[in-house]
Amino acid sequence: MRTLFEKNTFLEKMNSGRAPVGFFNYLRDTAVLDIAGTVGFDFVVIDNEHTAMERETTEKLILAAELNHVVPFVRVPELIPYLMRNYMEMGARGILVPHVCDGAECRRAQQALRYPPYGSASCCRSNHADGFEAKNWMNYLEHVQDLCFVPMIEEPEAVANLDEILDELKPGRDMVMFGKADYGQVLGSLNPDGTFTEQVNEDYLKVMERCRARKIGFMACPSAGPDGQTAEDVRKVIEQGCSAVVLNTDQLTLAAAFGKIVGECLDLEIR
Repeated sequence: MRTLFEKNTFLEKMNSGRAPVGFFNYLRDTAVLDIAGTVGFDFVVIDNEHTAMERETTEKLILAAELNHVVPFVRVPELIPYLMRNYMEMGARGILVPHVCDGAECRRAQQALRYPPYGSASCCRSNHADGFEAKNWMNYLEHVQDLCFVPMIEEPEAVANLDEILDELKPGRDMVMFGKADYGQVLGSLNPDGTFTEQVNEDYLKVMERCRARKIGFMACPSAGPDGQTAEDVRKVIEQGCSAVVLNTDQLTLAAAFGKIVGECLDLEIR
């Protein structure tokens, strides 16, 4: 029998002073979550922003993550209240919302993710997260209070409005993520080789430090070298002050690993 209302182990680990490590899931196959659980990932961000993933597929991936003891987060394509609530009902324990620019947008997202009296989420007392039974509803309401909301800072406007965004977040539960790629693109501030300019990196660190000062967690995706991300890249962002690390997409990691092997083997002669 499935155990209902398990604690959010992502938050437990972070709040105990250890940084959870996850990855972006673009590949639409539950085997990826089986592998993730086997190697020990703490969480996964199932991406609905930059993929053609349907809700039914997202639900299957959430369930696969649960079965493999990997905490499921979902990145929605934009601030869509009904979609965010739907993923919460499916069992997501964290929601990333891209391009949040001010406190009003942050408040609107929080309203969508919290049930009355804390928000305006519509109730359905028959879903996966509450065990499909109305008698579990009060336990479910308490259970989802620790759902982690992660607004993504990706425009200069959001940096200017950072304090009002942080005002809408709860320390120990909610986090911020800085989207370097979108931020650099908006500024026209990327190097020719695709790496980030000093301005992007400086603003990223300023946002991280402000979050730390306000006791709000900061989720970071380490910049990768030519051979892909390494454990040293992860250690570096943790030493800088981030609270959780999300690695590149599974497809990028697979491409880098396969590319490194194949690139050294393409011109071998048969003996």
